[in-house]
Amino acid sequence: MQRPNQSMVKIELPKAQPTPKQKASVLICIFNYNNNENALKWRELLSPHFSTIILDSGSNPPCTDAVNLDNIYYGGMFNEAIERSKKYKWCCIVTSDVIIDEANAKRLITRINEVCASPRIGNYQPSCDRSGRSHDFGYNKGTGTQRSVPYMEGWFQLFRTILGFKLPLNINRIGWGTDMYLCKRALKVGLSNIVDDSVVVLHPHGSGFDNNEARKQMDKWTATLPDWENEIKVGLAINAFEGTEHIRETLKQIGNLVDGVAVFFQKESYNGIKADEADINEIESIKSEGLVRDIVEFIRMPYVDAREQETIKRNQCMSYMEKQGCDYTIVIDSDEFYSMAEFINAKDYVRRILPDATYCYYLNFYKDKYHILVDDCYDQLRAVPFLCRSNLRFKYNMPCRMPSDVTRRIDNHSVVMLPKEAIQMYHWSWIRNDIRKKMGTWSSLDHFTSGEREAMIESWEKFDGTQEYVNVPHKICNNKVKVVKIE
Repeated sequence: MQRPNQSMVKIELPKAQPTPKQKASVLICIFNYNNNENALKWRELLSPHFSTIILDSGSNPPCTDAVNLDNIYYGGMFNEAIERSKKYKWCCIVTSDVIIDEANAKRLITRINEVCASPRIGNYQPSCDRSGRSHDFGYNKGTGTQRSVPYMEGWFQLFRTILGFKLPLNINRIGWGTDMYLCKRALKVGLSNIVDDSVVVLHPHGSGFDNNEARKQMDKWTATLPDWENEIKVGLAINAFEGTEHIRETLKQIGNLVDGVAVFFQKESYNGIKADEADINEIESIKSEGLVRDIVEFIRMPYVDAREQETIKRNQCMSYMEKQGCDYTIVIDSDEFYSMAEFINAKDYVRRILPDATYCYYLNFYKDKYHILVDDCYDQLRAVPFLCRSNLRFKYNMPCRMPSDVTRRIDNHSVVMLPKEAIQMYHWSWIRNDIRKKMGTWSSLDHFTSGEREAMIESWEKFDGTQEYVNVPHKICNNKVKVVKIE
């Protein structure tokens, strides 16, 4: 199949940008189909400030004061917008179903002028109220500021005309994917895609399109684009002190699915306990056998709380992988396991969607790989960070919308929760060769009495699969949690 020429066009950034005092070089194109009243409201709002037209796609009755066209769908209106905005530096698409109030309208007019004067922005969009319809990136996150995102939807998209392209309507007349491709082209030349939490609109539910047909057309079109598919480089950082007996099995499953592996080992625990020689030897063997690229030693910080040291160590992992050129990093402990098939699918989802951060749910195993703890006493299952952008950092004990370890909460407003049917982390925290070593070096050691710890050890040692409850560290459940056998 012949590739459309637009994917091969070299995008050259303009050498000069307009100053805020100049009238912005932008054409506002209001896409309308049978929403005449709101289309005219948008025109009335924006035309005093910017060149503004309504592209009316076969409305019945036709919209007045508009460019009246046959029903050419979003794709046809997109091509019209590209053609009519050629003499401008910016084009802005607004679908006529979008609703905005007076206060946000004033802020939007100011922001359009500011964006058109920026040398760093490629695409801009106000945020969507959560009662409306948007991809997660577009929803208002309550930050009150502008956020950089991988992509946005086309219900409102202000973009540089140098990023534009002509859509082959014989393949994709509905026009899905044009918004994402504009964003991809911006990122390719070093421009940002911005969603603005300080300006809020409502994009109502219901597109009027057959989603299955729209996706088929998009897939057929994107298959012709050589630069559509994203590429990501992934780093795997493994925190280790004890429990090193699990590392090889994890590497066997996912070691070849990432672009770099490093073990962050400490010879002294957060509480000042020396590492066991068996664990030191295992780490050295893994390195000598070429299973990991680097061993990075973490030095204990005696004047910092043990749990906070965990967060510091995880952030060192992120920083290290960022310096290695990894776009995304997964930071795991030595007793955390992922299956190959689930990891492949979840990684591919991240590659396609490019979220800032992802979390997944996990199962907590007890003593063997056939029993799990039913320790979720919350409304939601517990979650753990999966693949996160390497330039992000963890923040100790920050508020989090799902139950999670306080030492590994990613400091970002755009977190995507992966469904448990897609991927889960298998936490082998209670599968050990020596349970006393785990309990004696545990970072939460000081949160439980010696008597409580001994009861947990005794419960583990006596467990043979017939017990319904076991003693584990769980204050809310009085340290007694149900255990069940899985198939």
